[in-house]
Amino acid sequence: MSFTSTLSFRRSIACSLAATRGLVPLLVATAALAACGGSDDDAGEPINGNNNITVSSLRLIGQQVLPRRMDYAGTVVGGLSGVDYDPKTDTYVLISDDRTTTDSAGAPRLYTAKLSFDANTFSAVSFTGVVTMKQPDGSVYPKVPDAKVADPESVRVDPVTGNWVWLSEGDRTLTSTPPRVINPFIREISPQGGHVREYTLPAMFQMSAQETGPRGNLVFEGLSFSPDAQSAWVLMEGALIQDGATPTPAAGSASRLTRFDRASGVANAQYVYPIEKVQATPVPADQFTVNGPTEILALSATRFLVLERSFSVGVIGNQVRLYEIDTANATNVLTAPSLTGATPVSKKLVLDFETLKTQLGGIANLEGMTFGPKLPNGKRSLVVVADDNFPTADSLTDRNQMLVFEVQP
Repeated sequence: MSFTSTLSFRRSIACSLAATRGLVPLLVATAALAACGGSDDDAGEPINGNNNITVSSLRLIGQQVLPRRMDYAGTVVGGLSGVDYDPKTDTYVLISDDRTTTDSAGAPRLYTAKLSFDANTFSAVSFTGVVTMKQPDGSVYPKVPDAKVADPESVRVDPVTGNWVWLSEGDRTLTSTPPRVINPFIREISPQGGHVREYTLPAMFQMSAQETGPRGNLVFEGLSFSPDAQSAWVLMEGALIQDGATPTPAAGSASRLTRFDRASGVANAQYVYPIEKVQATPVPADQFTVNGPTEILALSATRFLVLERSFSVGVIGNQVRLYEIDTANATNVLTAPSLTGATPVSKKLVLDFETLKTQLGGIANLEGMTFGPKLPNGKRSLVVVADDNFPTADSLTDRNQMLVFEVQP
């Protein structure tokens, strides 16, 4: 499918701000695109800005909540698992993790959009296009239970080529008939959706029906290019089976952060990322829980912002924290037989989203993060988006929530 922006019309979605009780979405159809707030002074900078960004804290500017199962160009908007800002076009690219027919009838896809905000108000989200990702053979990606199903999670604009690089978690569902064991991948596509190339994965990331390798739905989740455009960093959501157990309300875990050479697509370093324990006890206590990183964003050659999201059945909303990590003194474990004795990345808290829970009316499943344009006051903006999991009913936990922050250096 080609960009719908080539059609003779465009549909825009704008969501109005409410002063007290969070934000109530309002669907507005317009023919004109809303202009993105902020300064264009940094339009020529690398995607992740300069080579040494500092983030001491964040100030919330506002939020938008898109209508549940909103229609855009014949698709259901949802599952927004990643976002990136392209300063050259003043456009945001968003990826949907739609992989089942219960999510929607549409093929796996990306959207382009404009966001309207300034230092005081986040006023509108305007979708401008939809792009269907193509497989290497030129066909669209199928849905579950096909053996070539993809699980899209993150997307970035390649700072050199301008193409889009995206992640798939693959699949490891041994209880299905037949069992699905599908490798994760990192693929580059053109802005029209055509396949360009695939990164080379270390053997440890090969899915297996045996008790080794990645767990299902806990593989590649975060992606960021380095400020010098030489590297692509990919973060796993959970531990490899051989690396230990997943987090519980009593104990944390560890995943792997891998650096790939952008030009060759080959891994050249890897570090241990310590995952915190699950932040809330499920109700009942024996029900499903998860905690893990959902996105990464480069600040310098060694420092990154990382979103970490915890969820527990029976608890309304998600528990999300934003950390700054540094690989400078961490052990390179790319060729190590195990993680035993390895020094993990350092980690410090930047923001606990629980402090914004009342103001926002709840914290959704935050999975995407990007720097936006500079604000009129010269400070950076940070955009965070949520994967709503394609709910069939209104929910405080599963919403198409978009947040914009002012970065305090």
